[in-house]
Amino acid sequence: MEQSKRRPVVVVAAAAALVLALCGCTGLTHPSSTASAAPSAGATELPVKDAIAKIMANGKDLPVLGTSNGTINGPGDQPAKVVAQVLQVSATSDATLVVWRLGSATHQTVSTTSFQLSHPPLFDTRLLGVVDPRAKITYRPYTYVPIQGNGEDNSCLCSDLPSQVDGEGELLYAVVPPLPSSVKSVDLTLPGFADIKGIKVGRSK
Repeated sequence: MEQSKRRPVVVVAAAAALVLALCGCTGLTHPSSTASAAPSAGATELPVKDAIAKIMANGKDLPVLGTSNGTINGPGDQPAKVVAQVLQVSATSDATLVVWRLGSATHQTVSTTSFQLSHPPLFDTRLLGVVDPRAKITYRPYTYVPIQGNGEDNSCLCSDLPSQVDGEGELLYAVVPPLPSSVKSVDLTLPGFADIKGIKVGRSK
């Protein structure tokens, strides 16, 4: 069973509340659960991106909670050998934030331009999965219809896959639906990687 996805402004605003709380920002009103909304994210996209940028700026200080080696199949003749590191899984009653790092397993710069973690023609990472192993539920990043889009949910509360990575790696994020309060640890899945199991869930109050 999978959970994600396509709720409009209310969900994007709830995710904004989560990331603003995590980074200590203020200024966003928590949405009403009964609020009506058009099927687009609107002006809420900006505070979400600003808050996430602040979290990512401090990402180098986060501990590594789990690691998996894998490959990215890009335009080259050979798959790029890469490593994924989970740095944070932080949940509130509104949403769950995942911060992770993608780096080169060889410590040399490798191309990671690929549709592997999304669906063509998109280069985001919406196929990341946060798995509740007991309930066997996989949570995927929220997707939404951008206000100036073509009516499709081609925007994601998740990072785009970088075009290349080196040994230091690139910090990435995803915002997925809220985890039940009983969930203490999760597994993380990425296409092309072995599952990263037993990641402790932090709870933001």
